[in-house]
Amino acid sequence: MPIAAGASRSPTPHAVVAVPADATRRAGSLGAGTVRHLANGVQIARLVPTVPARALARHTHDDAHLVLLLRGRYLTSATGGLPECTPGTLVYTPPATTHRDHFHDLEGEFMTIALPSTMEGRLRHGLDQGAVRAERRAQAFAQGLAQACTDWRGDDGLLAEALFDEMLDAIASPVSAFRGWPAWLARAEAWLHDHHDTPADTATLAHACQVHPVHLARVFRRRHGCTPTEYSRRLRVARAAGMLRQGRATVATIAAECGFADQAHFHRLFVRAYGMPPTAFRSTV
Repeated sequence: MPIAAGASRSPTPHAVVAVPADATRRAGSLGAGTVRHLANGVQIARLVPTVPARALARHTHDDAHLVLLLRGRYLTSATGGLPECTPGTLVYTPPATTHRDHFHDLEGEFMTIALPSTMEGRLRHGLDQGAVRAERRAQAFAQGLAQACTDWRGDDGLLAEALFDEMLDAIASPVSAFRGWPAWLARAEAWLHDHHDTPADTATLAHACQVHPVHLARVFRRRHGCTPTEYSRRLRVARAAGMLRQGRATVATIAAECGFADQAHFHRLFVRAYGMPPTAFRSTV
C-alpha cells in the first residue's frame, strides 16, 4: 500500500519524505498519507484508512507506536475506556502487541507515531499492561504535534520534537507537585530573549542551562503554557509587530530579520497571533 512514490531512503531532519510501500510499516501500513521524519529517529504519519475492517486480521506490531484519532470511528482493545474511540483519543501500543484495532469504515483520519527502539525504555515504567489510552495532557500535546505536521515550515521540526518529548513525558510520568521554579528557568528565559531572532532549539537551550531537555520542556511549559520553540516564536512575532508599527522596513525584510523561514511562514504565524495579515496590521497603527 503506497503512501507516496519516489522516495528518498535517507531523509534529512524535519523533512517531508515520500516513502515507498515497503518502508512504511513502522508508521502504519494501513493508511495512505504523508510520512515525516524527525532528527531524533521518530517517524510520524498523518493518514487516512485504506484497509476495510473485514479485510484486517489480527496482527502483531514489533515496535512501539502511538495512534491519535483525528476523525472517524476507531475500535481499540486498549484499556482505559470504551472500545469505540472518539476523536482526540491517543492510544499507546507497546512492542510485540497483537490486536485488531481498526476503523469502523474508511471515513476517518489518524496520526501514527513510530518510536525507535532507543526510546521504548522511556515508556516501560508503569506501562507493562499492554495497550493503553493516554490521559488528556498527552492528548493535548499529540494534537499540537498533528497541527505542526499539517503545514511544515521553518522551525516546525523543532516544535514537533519539543511537543513529542512532552507528549512522551506526559504518558510516562504523573503530574508532580509544584515545588517552586528552579534557578535555571530564568537563564532559559534570558537565553531565549537574547537569541529571539533565530528559532529555538530545545536541546541547545538545555545544554546552555545544563539541564536535561525533557525536564526543561516540562518545567518551561508549566511556567509559560508553551514550549520554548513556541515562546521563541512569540518573541519574534512581537518584535515583527514592533517593526511594523515603525513603518519603515518592508514585510519581506521584517520576516528575514526576525528569523522566519520566508514571508509566507511569517504571514501564517502573524495571522495566528494577531488575527490579521502583517500589511493589515500596519495600516491600523
